[in-house]
Amino acid sequence: MALLLITGLIIDLLGPWLAQWLPLVRSVAHGYVGAVFVFVFVIYLIKIGVSKKMRTVFTATNYVDLIFYMILVVTGISIAAANWPWIDVFPWLSTTLFPLVIYAPAIHVAITYIWIVFSIVFPGGFLHGLASVYLISHLKRRFKTTR
Repeated sequence: MALLLITGLIIDLLGPWLAQWLPLVRSVAHGYVGAVFVFVFVIYLIKIGVSKKMRTVFTATNYVDLIFYMILVVTGISIAAANWPWIDVFPWLSTTLFPLVIYAPAIHVAITYIWIVFSIVFPGGFLHGLASVYLISHLKRRFKTTR
């Protein structure tokens, strides 16, 4: 998610100066990383759905984050659906999401900035930090190698 925020900010803030590099940053650095995020997010939603332990540690901030993520995923897919290679692979997707395609870029950017402010003002920033520490420590224990 951090990489998506950084590339999104680069697109927003440095877009006029990137000139010919803007499509590359937008499609490759932001678009394809976003596609990977969508697949990981779907797995995350499944894990939340099947794991009672996961749901019991969720706070109101986590549920608001999920709503922001869902809006970002839907608008991101709507934006990408009209571009290559997705238009060739999933032609029905762009026609299905067509009513949203007009508003998707503005919603995508606005929700991103609202989510950033929400994470800073509310306890989201603190909770994200704790979640990152937990995830890193959990992964270290799980994939510990012996020397």
